[in-house]
Amino acid sequence: MRKYLLLFILCAIFLCGCTQSASGSIDELCNYSWSKTLDGGAQVRLSFDGDSAVFTVDSAGENIEISGKCVIDNKSIVIFVPSLSLNYGFDYQPMGDELKLTYGGGTITLDKEK
Repeated sequence: MRKYLLLFILCAIFLCGCTQSASGSIDELCNYSWSKTLDGGAQVRLSFDGDSAVFTVDSAGENIEISGKCVIDNKSIVIFVPSLSLNYGFDYQPMGDELKLTYGGGTITLDKEK
C-alpha cells in the first residue's frame, strides 16, 4: 500500500510540473517576438499573432518568409503554409531572454524583443 501511495504522489508531482512548465513555455514563446542579427548582417525573426506565426530571414537584400497558422506544444512549433501545401517544424527551448530554435539539424539562438 505504501508503494502505491508513493507512486501516486510522484506521478502527481511529475504531471503537475510538466503541465505548468509546458503552458508557461508556450505563453512565454507567444507573448514576445524573437530576433537575432548574425555576424554577416543577416536578420532572423520569429513572431506570433494569435494562432499564426511568421518566421523571416533577411540576408543581402533577400527576404524569406514562412508564415501561416501554427500549432505549438511544449517543445515544437509547426507552421502550416497552405499556399505551398507545406508545413515547417521547429524544435524550441526557451532560456530566459533567449530562445534556442532548431530546424533541419541547425540551431540558432534568438533574443527576446522588449
